[in-house]
Amino acid sequence: MRVAVTGATGMVGGQVARAALQAGHEVRAVTRDGPAVGTLRIGEDTVERVTAPLTDRRRLAVALTGCDALVHCAAVYAFGGARAAEVEQVNVDGTQAVLEAAADAGLARAVVTSSSVTCGSSSIPRARDETDHLGAEPAPAYYASKVSQEEVALETGGRRGIPVVLALPTVILGGPFTRLAPSNAIVLRYLLDPTRSTYPGGCNVVDARDVGAGHVTLLERGIAGERYLLGGDDVTWRMLHTLVAELAGLPGPFAEMPAGSAWTVSAATELWARVTGTEPLSTRDEAQTVGRYYWYTSAKAHELGYAGRPARAAVAASLAWLAVSPDLPRWVREGLRLHPEVRAARPLVPGPLPGEPASEPLGAATVRTRPPRSRPASPRRPR
Repeated sequence: MRVAVTGATGMVGGQVARAALQAGHEVRAVTRDGPAVGTLRIGEDTVERVTAPLTDRRRLAVALTGCDALVHCAAVYAFGGARAAEVEQVNVDGTQAVLEAAADAGLARAVVTSSSVTCGSSSIPRARDETDHLGAEPAPAYYASKVSQEEVALETGGRRGIPVVLALPTVILGGPFTRLAPSNAIVLRYLLDPTRSTYPGGCNVVDARDVGAGHVTLLERGIAGERYLLGGDDVTWRMLHTLVAELAGLPGPFAEMPAGSAWTVSAATELWARVTGTEPLSTRDEAQTVGRYYWYTSAKAHELGYAGRPARAAVAASLAWLAVSPDLPRWVREGLRLHPEVRAARPLVPGPLPGEPASEPLGAATVRTRPPRSRPASPRRPR
């Protein structure tokens, strides 16, 4: 099967492309940036690459022509009012455009990456499933956009006659990533927190590699019109922070702060970001969800053959990528004593020497130069 993957340069899309290749499928990467036609390295493989913005249905149809199926991973994963309009446009309007284009191009099947947050959260530690939905609890604009995305995906698929399966990953940890997303930022926040604090509530964490393989499982065996949670272990924030501390060689966690303090810290962080002209490490939009339980069961996907690694492995993978990421300040990196499990999470790849042309393989562990991140006034808190 020839599979088109949107967002193939992102963490989820890259892992989907890798898993599809391992399953014996051909892959065409559809990206918003880059040459009109070219190639993209996925690990040790090279795949066809076509550029088409999600706002251009005609170019999308051309990019998808000749493919048998689509996995739509392209999205904006961000919090805060400053990007709310972009989140809505890409996640909702972009999904409709790409599915319309897929129908125009004659594709027979599509998997759309949504999010577990569309199943809502609980005030008590209980796992939710696909029959649950986002209710009246605090919900950032990103959460609302994913609910709308699911609705428009199923409506467009039904109207245009293209079977659509919805993939609902939980908090995705690992790599590779070229831009820090709020998921791996959960781990980064603890590394940056001098107080080593934790919070009430919790989440479900999953390794990016398992999410990639799960999408391929849904592509091959998922039932059209159904939602499938792709998760790993349910953990409290204290359990997650304990794993981060142990694997990074850091102390804590110590005190459990009340949920409301996350909002206060985020407000101060947003103010500091405005003063310095940088992106905030946390937002009030995100902090309002602290204290709730984003716990889920993936039993429905397990019936199709999906499996997720333990939370410890997912955290180790996240630390392995953060350890070579410019998002981790040097003053923090030098204080880490990484567990052997972190070092074994993936092989290190030497970066190019000064003056050498840099290759762009997706998955290389090279350190890319970015403007240095100043030490934050306060740590980013978990969502």
